[in-house]
Amino acid sequence: MIIKKILLAVMRLFPLRRILVFESHPDFSDNSLALYEEMIRRGVNKRYRIYWIRTFHTEEEGEPPLPENVATVQKEPHTFWESVKRAYVLNCCRCIIDCNSFVYKRRKNQVRIHLGHGMPIKIDLEYSRKFGDCDKYVVQSEFWKKIYTEKILVPEDVLCYDGYPRNDVLVKPVQNKAWRASVHAFRKVLIWMPTYRQHRYNTDRVMRTEYPYGMPTVHNSGELERLEEALERGNVLLLFRPHPVQDLSVFERYAFSHIQIADDDYLRKFDMALYELLGNTDGLITDYSSVYFDYLLTGRPVALTIEDIRSYFEYFTPAFSDYKEYIKGYYVESFEQLLAFLEAMAAGVDTCRFAREMAKKMFHKDTDGTSARRIADLLADEYGIC
Repeated sequence: MIIKKILLAVMRLFPLRRILVFESHPDFSDNSLALYEEMIRRGVNKRYRIYWIRTFHTEEEGEPPLPENVATVQKEPHTFWESVKRAYVLNCCRCIIDCNSFVYKRRKNQVRIHLGHGMPIKIDLEYSRKFGDCDKYVVQSEFWKKIYTEKILVPEDVLCYDGYPRNDVLVKPVQNKAWRASVHAFRKVLIWMPTYRQHRYNTDRVMRTEYPYGMPTVHNSGELERLEEALERGNVLLLFRPHPVQDLSVFERYAFSHIQIADDDYLRKFDMALYELLGNTDGLITDYSSVYFDYLLTGRPVALTIEDIRSYFEYFTPAFSDYKEYIKGYYVESFEQLLAFLEAMAAGVDTCRFAREMAKKMFHKDTDGTSARRIADLLADEYGIC
């Protein structure tokens, strides 16, 4: 402990280095990855040493292929020298770019950009108010100013309305030939991304309303089988993307032709990022997840499974006083309404397009798919990081 304190004191005497630190969850993902890729395209790594903070790492897994002048540090170091390396990087870096876990500044003259990982329908105040000192806190538009300043307590002068870098591929989808070949036989491809109800680790956050397959409005095996039958009739593929903390062990006994689990293994199979997959789907099913706001940029149908809305917001703080006043889409409050949405999707019927378009204009300042470019420009113009 004494040696650690001495090392930290010495490191804080060093001048700041040309070092950038990126953080995301999962590792190498989300808004941070999209901005990092833009900076790599600009050759920033030829002028700065870039470090990614890694949460998930084993010696057997090794390091992923990384470009010149890019390396990693461990979020939770296992050895003394890993701890020294992490302390050096965080105390001597010029800029921190985080989007999930808050990586606090160690020194006042460091620059920190918090990119965020989702506009809120629900707010975890215990987590969100711990954002710490940052120079810019990125949101989607000025609509969000009141929510962030009054509920999350972000100072107005640090709010940045340049939008999320990860959303660029929703506006300008990236084509993946291998994935496209795997789904070509289906008329439509839907993705279902619920937020979690039953946390597989934190039993204190278990809700009374239990959906055994992690699919809101699907209550039992009979309804799950009817869901598969409806998808077969419409020749619609449903990619079910569980929340990372959702317990899905009960789902493993089933093997359906029109329902596939689109977890991280699925993405790795096609070498796709999640938002690249999103940008190539024909519609979304979600509920209280921030992906709703992002998917508005595609202009495609959205179903909202809100059967348990009252009980859900007994556990979470709502961002809006009236959900339906702001969140527009095809409301699904029963299993039969879910089947009706699937039938409409298969027939190409979209009854909520106008309402979603109005919501998009409210929630998003920019819809041109260039958020990564704007934030990289900001870093260059305001902070000389280029």
